[in-house]
Amino acid sequence: MKVITKNFRLNALANSYSTAILEHVCKQNGGPHFQIIANGYPVTIQIVGGVSGVRQLVDAYYFEALKLNYQGWEALGIATISQCLINGSELTSKGKEVWESMIADMGASVEGGPNAS
Repeated sequence: MKVITKNFRLNALANSYSTAILEHVCKQNGGPHFQIIANGYPVTIQIVGGVSGVRQLVDAYYFEALKLNYQGWEALGIATISQCLINGSELTSKGKEVWESMIADMGASVEGGPNAS
């Protein structure tokens, strides 16, 4: 999958955010996997490719939505992701909230619901 932006600052933040998400997921779940809810059932998702696998999810389920809905999406992405990290490496509550929103969108995509990407 091609990286969605060529903006250096946004890419750097997205990579840091992806690293923090992977660390959070591994700590929370004991490994590189998490669950989504699809049609009322839990589905375990294995993260393949480590940080780059998470980055693909960030691009597909966060940046793509911003790009489709906001003209200045890269500036919004920088502002939002900046609020998602403490010291550039640990998730804030906002960072966890954005990740949980992406998980919900993944579940909707599997279901084919209105939030599907």
